[in-house]
Amino acid sequence: MTDSTRWTNERFGGYHLRHPLEDDVDLTRVGPTQPCGEYMRRFWFPVAMTEQLGERPVPIRILGEDLVIFRDLSGVIGLLHRHCSHRRMSLEYGRIEQNGIRCAYHGWQFDVDGNILDTPGEPAESTIKDKICHGAYPVREFKGLVFAYMGPPDKKPSFPILDSFNIDGHEMIPYSIHSPCNWLQESENSMDPFHSVFLHGRVNGPQFPGLEHFVALPVVEYFKRPEGFVYSHCRRQGDLIMMRFHDHITPTMAQNGGMFQKLDGPKVFGRTSLTKWVTPIDDTNSRKFGWRHFNDADEVLRQGDKTGVGWEKVDFYGQTAHRTEKERLESPGDWEAWTSQGPINIHQREYLGTTDEGVSLLRTKLKKDIRAVQRGKAVSHPVGSEDSPFHTYGGDTVLRLPEDSSDDNGLMRHAQSEVARIYFAADQYEEDDRRDFIAHEIRKHFGDEALTGAKD
Repeated sequence: MTDSTRWTNERFGGYHLRHPLEDDVDLTRVGPTQPCGEYMRRFWFPVAMTEQLGERPVPIRILGEDLVIFRDLSGVIGLLHRHCSHRRMSLEYGRIEQNGIRCAYHGWQFDVDGNILDTPGEPAESTIKDKICHGAYPVREFKGLVFAYMGPPDKKPSFPILDSFNIDGHEMIPYSIHSPCNWLQESENSMDPFHSVFLHGRVNGPQFPGLEHFVALPVVEYFKRPEGFVYSHCRRQGDLIMMRFHDHITPTMAQNGGMFQKLDGPKVFGRTSLTKWVTPIDDTNSRKFGWRHFNDADEVLRQGDKTGVGWEKVDFYGQTAHRTEKERLESPGDWEAWTSQGPINIHQREYLGTTDEGVSLLRTKLKKDIRAVQRGKAVSHPVGSEDSPFHTYGGDTVLRLPEDSSDDNGLMRHAQSEVARIYFAADQYEEDDRRDFIAHEIRKHFGDEALTGAKD
């Protein structure tokens, strides 16, 4: 494929771009046996909100597979292949039992692990239920979300507990939002800190109260980690520099800093207001699942709305289709940015620039890990338990550092690298001890004045 069919350098030269180009199938196709699909199946993903689970089974589609999810009468959640192993009637019409679910067609009963409990139309001596199991996947219910592992049973990792799952003072409310586009378009938005300048600021904004200073181009630093990336972007306001750290744990988990912020003084190791995943439904649909964190320390403007968080809704601008057409046209948000790229974005039509470093890093790592799975190799997973959670870094640190008139961008770049180094060194500690270590090391490196007036 030549560049002349990807782009044109001729004015009014749209004719030269008439040839269709393929999408990046290794990154975009998530069905069974597809390279990305097999890679995705090595991780735990949220697949439902527990509030969806009631008296009837719920049909869902995940990674191109038609499934049914339910809570049986004993309280255990099951995630099964949607079509009955007998004659393929959909189990969305099944009857929830004390243990598992019963097909409405001929009464076959399946436990949550796929074990066949009953084949009532068969002779008493029938051995069918001893020979086969129905397709089923393990699940984990956690704080209003249901996670599933859909990969090889012998390669199942432990369910990872992250430190952000249990932050003192945080009330976590689950939410979920559908996007009619490929998963990558939404996920890589979280690796693009420059879009906030324009989409949320200069062109359409400001859209987020407390973050009006995001209209300034940031100084950005990316830090590679085995499980993904940590990156930071920094801006100056007077003698303060605000560093916002983001987590992006591959394939799709992301965290950022505080919503409804206020930049008015030094701050040490603020925590996230969002923990989120993009779960592929199929190649052209995805569903975000996550938690909105409500807390006074990192939501100082206190403009969050708990009633605005849940199924198909979250309490900040531009995240869903559920606005008027006039609103979406006059002030497009994130949802319009990733869905309007089309059902599957054609990467060959993109002309990437310096602002796309994060997106390029993400795509490169994903392709590397996908190839590793194809070769039968293991890929890195976050490993954490309740006693020893996996550490994350999403949040804000603000330092009081006078402007360097000769190279202020260099000062901000150095500050981010040093704070990241301190963050990572603090991994030996938990909770308050971790924050105390970070504050101590910042004072040691930058001087006490860097945190003058910092709030606890």
